[in-house]
Parts: sequence; C-alpha cells; structure tokens
Amino acid sequence: MEPAEPKSPAIKTTISKWAAYLLDDLVKIPGSDKRIGLDPLIGLIPGFGDFTTSTLGLTLLAAGVKKKVPKSVYLRMMANWALNALIGAIPILGDLFSFWYKSNTRNHTLLRAHLDKTQGDIAENQGWAPVFILLAVVITVFSLIGAVALYAASMIWS
Repeated sequence: MEPAEPKSPAIKTTISKWAAYLLDDLVKIPGSDKRIGLDPLIGLIPGFGDFTTSTLGLTLLAAGVKKKVPKSVYLRMMANWALNALIGAIPILGDLFSFWYKSNTRNHTLLRAHLDKTQGDIAENQGWAPVFILLAVVITVFSLIGAVALYAASMIWS
C-alpha cells in the first residue's frame, strides 16, 4: 500500500508523505487492519534506534519550515515530534507509544491540512524563527534523552 495522494496535485509534499509512511505505516500486520512502520521497529535498538527515528522525523519539521506553515501549525508539529522522541526513548513502552501515536503521520496530516486549506498559497514568511525554535527543541530533546540514558546506565552499573 502506498501513501495517500494529496488532494491538490499542485501541492507537493512527497518527502514528508514518504517519511511518514516509512516511519509509521510501512508494513501491514497480518490478520489485522493495523500497520507498523520503522519508528517502533528500529526504536527497539537501544539508543541508536530512537536517535535514528527521531532524526528521520525531523524531515517533516523541515518540510513545515520549507512550506512556511504558520507558527501554530509548526508548534503542533514540533510538539508531536518531541513527545514521540521523549516517550520513544523509554524501552519497549516508547515503541508501543510510537506504534499507537504515529507522530509522523500526524505531522504530515497537519502539513497537508494547512497546504490544502491555503490551496498551495505560501503562508506569510515566518523568517528564521521556526528554524531556531526547531534547533532549540532538537537540542533539548536529545539532551534529555542523553541525560536519561546516562542516569539509567549509572543506575545499572553502580
């Protein structure tokens, strides 16, 4: 199954569409109507998996910057990404959360909804603020994940 096509062919979100599909809906679970992507699967690899899938999820945030979505939409996208990255760092529970929450699909839906609403018109220029906000969120989230990992490691080896 391929990701859904956009309503308007003039609006291109190919990269975000495929990123969301690969990370959240790549494989149909046999015997059910549920799908699972690489996010919860790769996330099972401690440290590397969560870092990799969180980094790949940034593709959708970058698409939001590129498409110049309004701050309100962009902040919702960042909140989805950060929530998935933080909870996803919890072994097993985080992967179950990623399977259920599908933050990348949510972000793609937010991006598409905005672009469909504006019918391809670019929102007013947001400047560099969203990029700096994204950078601050990325640094904060990965710092928190690193701190939790170091704390867990110290508890295990002490």
